[in-house]
Amino acid sequence: MRSKCVPTVLSGLVSLVRVNIQNFGRTFAMARVTLMKRYSGSILGIFWSIVKPTLFISVYWFAIEVGLRGSRPVDGAPFLLWFVPGVICWFFILDALTIGGAAIRSNSHLVTKLIFPVATIPVFSIISLFFVHLMLVAILIVIFLVSGYGLSIYFLQLPFYMLMTFLFCVLSAMLISAFDAISRDVHHMVKSVMTVLFWTTPIIWPVDRLDGVVQFVVKLNPVCYLVEGYRNCFVLETWFFSEWLYTSYFLGIVLVLALLTSHVFYRLQKEFADVL
Repeated sequence: MRSKCVPTVLSGLVSLVRVNIQNFGRTFAMARVTLMKRYSGSILGIFWSIVKPTLFISVYWFAIEVGLRGSRPVDGAPFLLWFVPGVICWFFILDALTIGGAAIRSNSHLVTKLIFPVATIPVFSIISLFFVHLMLVAILIVIFLVSGYGLSIYFLQLPFYMLMTFLFCVLSAMLISAFDAISRDVHHMVKSVMTVLFWTTPIIWPVDRLDGVVQFVVKLNPVCYLVEGYRNCFVLETWFFSEWLYTSYFLGIVLVLALLTSHVFYRLQKEFADVL
């Protein structure tokens, strides 16, 4: 029984990867259509995607700099410059797990009325969100350049952390969307979990302020690795390979998530059309 389980999980993972590679052109085109459709009918179009994070960051800046009458530098950088890289990473993860996690149900017509590679649906949803993420990262770079703080050589590792974030989001969205297609309760549960995750992840507070076991437990959260990774590129000035043990842990999480996602998706995919 155990010997049959491993090949099934691996074959499911290989199948998911193969389907997405074979349909990459279609997936990319669907991502573009999804992005344009999301903001169709508005004058500013895709630029509305920048409004939400801009308002969020502005409110926190006002609350801290004006309401609390200033903040102390964090890790040698002004609070705002320390805060922005982490929260931009968070925005992508938040949208990926809530919007991408509901991708199959949101595109149920592709499952029930067309012959469409279902495994690509969460992927093109995440790619459409990644387009927006790229715009926010570009704005982030401009902020650091015009602030006078500048960019260091550690900025060169940003593509690595962006790739890790993308992989984590794709796998998580595929797993969540598979469960969400079976039960509507999953979407509500994910939204509640994301609220808790925001406050328990070092997005608005530095993880170094925690001691011992508490810090260790917080760092077990893979989102913490990604948020801190973005900060490594801009303010913390730390190479990802210098934290090789933490990086290895995160890669292990991604591998386990990939195997789990492929197994669950492979098992539940047969039920999507009937349930939806």
